[in-house]
Amino acid sequence: MCYTVSGDEMKKYEITTEEYTAVVKARRATQNKRIARRLQVIELRYEGKTSKEIAEKLDMNWMYISEIVKQFKAQGLEEFARMKYTSHNRKLSYEQEEEILQKCEQKAEEGHITTVEEVRKALNAEIGGTTAVSYVYRVLKRHGWVKKMPRPKHPKSADEKEQADSKKIKSRYDKLVEKASPKRVRILFQDEAGFGRISKPTACWCRKGIRPIVPCHHIREYRYVYGAVEPETGDSCFWVMTRCDTESMNFFLEKLSEQYADDYTLLICDGAAWHKSTELIVPENIELFFIPPYTPEMNPIEQIWKEIRKRGFQNEIFNSLEAVIDRLCFTIKNLPATVIKSITGRKWILSIF
Repeated sequence: MCYTVSGDEMKKYEITTEEYTAVVKARRATQNKRIARRLQVIELRYEGKTSKEIAEKLDMNWMYISEIVKQFKAQGLEEFARMKYTSHNRKLSYEQEEEILQKCEQKAEEGHITTVEEVRKALNAEIGGTTAVSYVYRVLKRHGWVKKMPRPKHPKSADEKEQADSKKIKSRYDKLVEKASPKRVRILFQDEAGFGRISKPTACWCRKGIRPIVPCHHIREYRYVYGAVEPETGDSCFWVMTRCDTESMNFFLEKLSEQYADDYTLLICDGAAWHKSTELIVPENIELFFIPPYTPEMNPIEQIWKEIRKRGFQNEIFNSLEAVIDRLCFTIKNLPATVIKSITGRKWILSIF
């Protein structure tokens, strides 16, 4: 089926020279960018540009161009240039939105993960209709909500009393300061992590429609890094070992003691078997303090392992354990103290000093 437009219909939407002159003047006078762009549509139409040419130049939908011209001819310049364009109508008041989000926040404090879809359902129930996902995002932004990665916590994590007991670190530190005077007392956090030839693919940037291919294998050969970091200064001590046991821990403690021979070290660590072994030899200038079980979030060196993996082991394949060790040593050597301090310097730790 074919439709035709009469000459009279075409003339009805022609832009006259007088209109063009007034439009140019109005566009130069307005500070509203959206109105200025609509006025520019009228200018370009007067200059003989087609809808598609105008749309391409102004980055607009070409089907919208004719509608703008019709509005201009129907309303006149004064009304056309005075139009106010508001965002989507708010379906609920600010107070109603806040009340809904407070309920979601209460669930989050109890360990529930809040999703956009759940907020949307709550808004729909209050409105008595359906809302677009974009409306939900506007509500969240309006009330200062942001998307964050939850902090991991083991389901068997220590209760509040046990975690409160772990704050005895400060009390222990204060006593050591008196005991060790005039020596300096350092607080270091210790842990071990395994690095091997098994490579784990991670996300990377690429063009849409293309999925990168990363070589990987599953050869289970590992080396273990014993590490200790000082959040106050960013100082660190790392040693690569062949296994995790009491003998390796004794070696690490000996080297740590030598590194800070003139100081006294309060070493915070978890309750691994080799940390509490009866055969463990703790040097005189080191004292161990154990965090409660299932509380890795209290040991900031956990984030250092993630940083090392990010810097040296993402989407990588290693032909030998020697290559793994070389990469480990290179990555750790080039990990600045400022980065370690930034990652591990949590408020509750720094408040001890």
